[in-house]
Amino acid sequence: MAQPDRAAAGRAPGDGPRTRGGWTPAGTAARRRIAQASRGTGRGQRTREQILAAAREVFARLGYLDAGVDDIVAAAGVARGSFYTYFPSKLEVFKVLAAEVGEAIAAAVAPEPGEHGLDPVTALDRANRRYVDAYREHAAIYGLIEQLASIDPELKRLRRHYRALHVDRVAARISSWQRRGLAAESVEPRTAAAALVSMTSNFCYWWLVVGEQHEEESAERTLTDLWAGSLGLTASRPA
Repeated sequence: MAQPDRAAAGRAPGDGPRTRGGWTPAGTAARRRIAQASRGTGRGQRTREQILAAAREVFARLGYLDAGVDDIVAAAGVARGSFYTYFPSKLEVFKVLAAEVGEAIAAAVAPEPGEHGLDPVTALDRANRRYVDAYREHAAIYGLIEQLASIDPELKRLRRHYRALHVDRVAARISSWQRRGLAAESVEPRTAAAALVSMTSNFCYWWLVVGEQHEEESAERTLTDLWAGSLGLTASRPA
């Protein structure tokens, strides 16, 4: 986790803005971060996005442990001081990337316009394929999230947050299908949602991160068949 600047020693609690970790930032870099937060500019935002893009590439290429701030600023083409204007540490920039991946996955599985008019299996198949595409796009960072969430409490909370959103969404859809007589009444929605989300996420991890070999069309079709079979859905039923 990020540590307080040495200049912070001896500061009394409440003597200025505090970070999420609870310490009072001090020193030149800390002052720049506070100022940047209060007066963002278009140029500043572009620099921040440039650093994030570089960090994403560096983490994907080197992994988290072997990547350093010097690698990120070199890839971004910015000064080391510019990095600390926006991020207090390598871990903090990674957390921003992890949250972006969570948002990308959530957006991928959200129902698209007109999807409610489809039969449930077709709608489910489309959502699963979008999930696989999003996972593949962010596989490198997703794999690092899986590793680091076991040792960093904040990343663990972040991972749980996006998992809960995904499980809640699936459970709500299962309940809706049951109310309309499209899914088996014997299925407990939240338990089924948690199990199916775990199955799909873990399968994609071994396939797209670790490198297990699967034919794409067959894998995506099989995922949908497993979901539909466990929920008692059939493609012939109208939505």
